[in-house]
Amino acid sequence: MSLLADAARRFNAELLNMVNKEVRVTTSTGTTYQGMLVGIDSSLNIMLVDAVNNKNERFSRVLIMSHAIVDIVLVQEFVDLREFARYIDKYFPGMVKYIEEANVVQVGNVKVTTAGVEGSGPLAKRVKELFDEFMSKRRA
Repeated sequence: MSLLADAARRFNAELLNMVNKEVRVTTSTGTTYQGMLVGIDSSLNIMLVDAVNNKNERFSRVLIMSHAIVDIVLVQEFVDLREFARYIDKYFPGMVKYIEEANVVQVGNVKVTTAGVEGSGPLAKRVKELFDEFMSKRRA
């Protein structure tokens, strides 16, 4: 894979990791919006929900065209689940898979996202215990 293609893939992965997170967007007119990033299209136009601008006006939905975006800043703390994958690999050797593009950890049929653990049964219960332990250690 070429260096440019790898950089483009990483850019897209990082941008997708911002979806469903709180961001602050500055536009070319100097207006800022803070809200939940819920959509991005192929032209990099974005959709925010429950947004507030720098005049303290509230909006249920804001579409910001890519040509007007100066920057997008992640406000909500980002949890890199790659660290969690390394953390639990000692408990489940050979079973842990980190999916970088989605920032997801897969352990058997159990899926771990920044929102929590998806799955059921004893494996899901143990993974959830380890995830809670990992997150509490991060905050300490």
